[in-house]
Amino acid sequence: MCNTRFWTDAWQEVRETSSQAPSYGNKEGWQQFWNTYAELHALRNRQSRSIYNAVVDGLIADGVISAFSEVLDIGCGPGTYTLPLATKARHVTGLDTAGQMLAMLRSESIHEGLTCRLTPRQGDWLDFPSEPAYDVVFAANTAAINDYDSLMKMNDVSRGVCCLIGFAGTYHIKVRTLLWEHLMGTPPEHAAFDIQYPFNILYQERYLPNIKFYSYRERYRETLAYMIEYYTSYFKLFGLEGPEITAKITEFLANRAVEDYCTELINTTIGVLWWRADRKTAALE
Repeated sequence: MCNTRFWTDAWQEVRETSSQAPSYGNKEGWQQFWNTYAELHALRNRQSRSIYNAVVDGLIADGVISAFSEVLDIGCGPGTYTLPLATKARHVTGLDTAGQMLAMLRSESIHEGLTCRLTPRQGDWLDFPSEPAYDVVFAANTAAINDYDSLMKMNDVSRGVCCLIGFAGTYHIKVRTLLWEHLMGTPPEHAAFDIQYPFNILYQERYLPNIKFYSYRERYRETLAYMIEYYTSYFKLFGLEGPEITAKITEFLANRAVEDYCTELINTTIGVLWWRADRKTAALE
């Protein structure tokens, strides 16, 4: 029977069997990685801002966000959604474990004149107080929401609405996908971040979530040297390191480079899920 337990167990199983599972326990390594490349992701956010603006505009049209909303953004990074949200809501608190990500968020908020509407806060979602302190609790593509308990905690912290963004199907980063297969022998999969698991858990818990899908393609151009550095650090998180691995990464990327530049193509669909944390239906009883 496809009840809450079924979907909770399915989410846990796909997480434990994920190609990224070996890195899940390496919190310190991931934090160092995000700190190191915070500026890169802030620059990419600027380039792709129209995508994030469209998602926030959709949430405004659906009545999820208003000019009076106090918002918590879990796993905010350098402000991917925090900044677009801050242009529309009363105030946004951006929560992240990586200090350099929050430093970039502060810098970007100064650049956009949003410092009075935005508060960076360093901390782990697991340690965050479980009390209803925000009108909207928001999270996008973050490992912080990865099981039943971390999902349900969003309801505890919200006074009204929750919003979770995850992938719908494959999250395809072309160079990374091909390089992963080159080094690992099999293509990566990202099912652990698929929006179907939280959607079905919420439905079985009688929240009747709303969902909308957005598809987009984006290209990012980086120097060959930078891409080698980036992917050497990335695959180290999965236990692949040393001169031989570095040589394989270098050769692979050099063969794809044009005039010492590599192009990263992202092609994906996201699911934007929102629900009333303060309201359940009796329809499933």
